[in-house]
Amino acid sequence: MSKQLDKARAAVKKKNFEYAAELYNLHLKITPGDLDARRELRAASRAHKKLNGGGTGFMARARAKKIEIQAASIRINKKDPEKSMIQCEDLLKQDPDALVALLRLGEAASYANLNEVAVLAFEDALSLDRQNKDALRLLGRVLEGTDNLERALKCFQRLFKLDPKDTEAEDKIKKIPARITSRGYEEGSKKGFQGLIDVDQAKKLEAQNVRIRTPEQALARIKSMMPKLEEDPKDSKTMRLIAELYVKADQMDDAIAMCERGIKANDEDHDIAELRGDLLLKKMEAVLKKLAHAHKKSPDDARIKAKYAQVTKQKMAFEVTEYRQRAESHPTEMSYRFALGKALYDTGNIDDAIPELQKAKGSSRNKTEAGFYLGQCYIKKKIYKLALKELDTARQDIYEMDDSKKEMTYLIARIYESAGKKEKAVTEYEAIVTADFNYKDVTQRLEQLSDF
Repeated sequence: MSKQLDKARAAVKKKNFEYAAELYNLHLKITPGDLDARRELRAASRAHKKLNGGGTGFMARARAKKIEIQAASIRINKKDPEKSMIQCEDLLKQDPDALVALLRLGEAASYANLNEVAVLAFEDALSLDRQNKDALRLLGRVLEGTDNLERALKCFQRLFKLDPKDTEAEDKIKKIPARITSRGYEEGSKKGFQGLIDVDQAKKLEAQNVRIRTPEQALARIKSMMPKLEEDPKDSKTMRLIAELYVKADQMDDAIAMCERGIKANDEDHDIAELRGDLLLKKMEAVLKKLAHAHKKSPDDARIKAKYAQVTKQKMAFEVTEYRQRAESHPTEMSYRFALGKALYDTGNIDDAIPELQKAKGSSRNKTEAGFYLGQCYIKKKIYKLALKELDTARQDIYEMDDSKKEMTYLIARIYESAGKKEKAVTEYEAIVTADFNYKDVTQRLEQLSDF
């Protein structure tokens, strides 16, 4: 037991809940898989919240909304998912009932192979909102991935009851029972998992859960996994894990080749197909970064400039193809709809971008960004009333005048200015200047519009 954990529990007894939460977080940074500590942390944070009025009132609601937006903006660091878990816990320290933060914590934990932590987070989210479809879906996926098929089935059944049009839930409640029957799962579950593995196997599993920190460790793990592929050349799941290890070993081409091998072995494995897409995009980004650096050194070199334009165009076209495939494979995942909509916008395909962005707005995670790009789509289509509506709605969820809110406000001001609505344009420009005097050409525009 760590010193931080001892001190945290002592602080709880003294009802010093805020200090206890800090100590629990320090302990969890070192031991992220400690379920008891996470339960105790959440209990301490909720006790502290209760002591401070339980989060009621206008200011508390505004703070909760801000935390929700911050949580939704967290992107899971797949190389270091524990870092993303820490980000989520920092938000949960402010509000332990921040449902979106709990969902992001669960997602990050599943990437870190801390599936029990993921289950705990999703179940905690469901205790706050029993009908939360995202929590049910994510919990069902983790339970299915860890062979808890009966519990996974219940999650997808509840999800389908809430939304009979959910194609993933419908698919799962058809397929999971067949898997339960074919594997004799019920008999195994009565015996318990301890009866299903021997001591040697347990040691192997323990070794597999050791966190990979160096390229050498990644290559050693790959070597230990290769015999499994010899036994089953169509094991795309193992191929995906090996590909991820090649990434950690900084061998990108080998990772991509392993993904392609996995796709040939099982063309229905969307995970490995998406990993390949991510790696190819990453490879293109690396090429663009090198070209940008070369252009900075030789700004007059036309060949470098042309190459940069060519690779940029290839990347944008690839993004459209890649995200369209993902959106078709996961029709209820609005993050893919948003990615596709943005990719279509970037390539100038505005008419196709608009319906994708409209769908993406249905997710709280993508609502603000989707509205931002949707507003810009309407500007390009010269449908200015709709552009104003989308941009104004999108910026309402941003409490501080950050870069994205400045950009939305600037676009709104430009629309008003072009329409000859001088006073409204001035009001919008002034809102920007108050936060950032040197933003774009705002001060010059204000000077031109000023009556003084």
